[in-house]
Amino acid sequence: MASSKNARKKRKPSDFLQFLALSIIAGFVTAGLLVPPTAAAGIAATSSINWFKGLPDNMSDGPLSKPSTLYANDGKTKLATFYSQNRTEVPLNKISQNMQDAIIAVEDRTFYDHGAVSPIGIARALVNNFMRPGNRQGASTLTQQYVNNLLIDAAEQSGGDANATIGANKSYIDKIMEMKLAISMEENKSKDEILEGYLNVVNLGGTNYGVEAASQYYWGIPASKLNPAQAATLAGMVQAPNLYRPDVNPEYSKERRNVVLGTMLRDGKITQAEYDDAVNSELDLDIHETDSGCSAAGDNAYFCNYAMTKLYQDESFGATYEDRVANIYRGGYKIVSTLDMNAQKSAKNVVEATQPSTNNPDDVNTSLVSVEPKNGSVVAMAQNSNYGDAQDDNSTSLYNYNVNAADGGTAGFQPGSTFKPVVLAQWINSGKSVNQVIDGTRLNYPADTRWSARCLDGGAYYYNEKPQGWTFQNAEGGYQQWGTVAFGLKNSINSFLYSMVNQLDLCDIQDMAGKLQIKDYQGNVAYRPNQLASNIGSVEVAPLTMASAYATFANEGKYCEPRSTTKVLDRKGDVKKEYKPDCSQAISKDVANGVSYVLKQVLVDGSGYQRGIGLPDASAAKTGTTDNSTQTWTVGYTKGLATASWVGNLAQGSRSLNNLSINGQSRDYVDGATYAGKQWQTFMQETARRYNTDKFAQPPANVTN
Repeated sequence: MASSKNARKKRKPSDFLQFLALSIIAGFVTAGLLVPPTAAAGIAATSSINWFKGLPDNMSDGPLSKPSTLYANDGKTKLATFYSQNRTEVPLNKISQNMQDAIIAVEDRTFYDHGAVSPIGIARALVNNFMRPGNRQGASTLTQQYVNNLLIDAAEQSGGDANATIGANKSYIDKIMEMKLAISMEENKSKDEILEGYLNVVNLGGTNYGVEAASQYYWGIPASKLNPAQAATLAGMVQAPNLYRPDVNPEYSKERRNVVLGTMLRDGKITQAEYDDAVNSELDLDIHETDSGCSAAGDNAYFCNYAMTKLYQDESFGATYEDRVANIYRGGYKIVSTLDMNAQKSAKNVVEATQPSTNNPDDVNTSLVSVEPKNGSVVAMAQNSNYGDAQDDNSTSLYNYNVNAADGGTAGFQPGSTFKPVVLAQWINSGKSVNQVIDGTRLNYPADTRWSARCLDGGAYYYNEKPQGWTFQNAEGGYQQWGTVAFGLKNSINSFLYSMVNQLDLCDIQDMAGKLQIKDYQGNVAYRPNQLASNIGSVEVAPLTMASAYATFANEGKYCEPRSTTKVLDRKGDVKKEYKPDCSQAISKDVANGVSYVLKQVLVDGSGYQRGIGLPDASAAKTGTTDNSTQTWTVGYTKGLATASWVGNLAQGSRSLNNLSINGQSRDYVDGATYAGKQWQTFMQETARRYNTDKFAQPPANVTN
């Protein structure tokens, strides 16, 4: 058996210093030197050690705040990064020795020799603080500084006030607590682990945290490549990160860098020649901006803003909006979106081809959004502007033309005749045939005309109270005739439409619009039974709303909520939240297939006959034009893709597109097939065949006979 002497652990100088530090701390507490008078009065000498032992002795050293990243649907293409702290954690062996030497030389020269606290440093600081209370010293070792940074980071992650934690504005008691936490950390971590953690957490100017992010920002290089001058520049910043920022105060930065280089030379970490070269060198910055948020997403910025707005509304990420934003900016999430980069590129190209944002003196607005009918995934979202505050040249906008105000968009635009398929859907739903012959000759319905409206107060009918009754026009002459419902719809003839409406209940049409989720920016069904103009699209809606409604026809009556994200992974790669398709049977298959049966004719010999995409039995669409051609649309679909294309006016909503120069062209009459139709056609020709292009199912005989 080994003797007790041989079994006894061999003491190291650092163990003695650690013991001495504890003794000094306990002594300071007993003497009341570290404790304010108000606290000292309640701490007797006999209880001071117990008081110290009762302080917290452990803390979490992670996870650190980490940026979250939004990706395209491939899970690889980065769209944008979100952070309050730009940080990339790396192991110690990926940090240059120059950086390790510089930080130790200037911040804690004997880091590897002493314990968690430095007795000599404490004594020096106490004397200084007593003699010079206006110029206090902290006496913090690197371990204490690491604890300090972790406490600040933890407070920020939890939504607390970092300035109120013991990691920031410390009292003497706070300082003692920090010491105890540091002692506990050194009992559980090696010096290398502590140094690695510190170099990954420390602020190095602005939102750059950790040496890897800072190296990339200031010079565009990894931390493993830092030379002595660069390492000294970063090490010099930890004392006052923004004061010594090389890109903000280069002279201060160089002075501080040279001080650090002097400590490295003193400690034999660099040679005299290396020192001379470094102190005489320029900062040689090569700034690599790492903008946070959707403003850095380029052509994908509006989709990015839409996707993130939806996440900020999800209580899975926090109880309040502020909590959700903070958690996402610090949580290190991988957010996989629904954006198809090929479709997105095509969408951006076509809207810019209609009216380039770089030369748009008349502020003509264009947009396009496309969704997958089978799951609601938004695969493309583009408009002819760049994301940002409005500029005088009309090239930028913060408004997303494709979505509602609650999602970062606008109050919407009148959809015109693209609303007519809703009336058609209710016509079929009521048991009527699309080939039924109706009277399309009337352009006026007298004031005493009864319009069925079972949901209105005061009776089952609506009467237009204007003396002249309800009067309207067809877009073109020569169509006041008898004909089939399908003929009237495919040619977008208002007189046929109102003949259908007169045979239906207005409230049933409203219900159909609700089933298709056609709602205005306030969440109300975009149809007013007491406003006959609603039947030809007088209530504003967003393009995404129309694309999703038409997707229901493509999906044989199943409506899928639009989704912009498929899943969110945490920093470990585990699924934090999965966004599965949210679909339900909104209308019957027969109704949906009946609508497709009619709308596919639009692209063959109807109002969009010039906008076919070479899939006559597998594509359908409807054009829409408001009064005086202020807003124009084409909304259409295949089984695999539903797309809304819009060209019109946002700020100048009542202005006509007629005779207006649009990308160097001027037309006497602009309708939905003109510019919006061309956008839709080009995009679908380039994109639709990468999705399902199966033929539409034939509706039953009672729908077509």
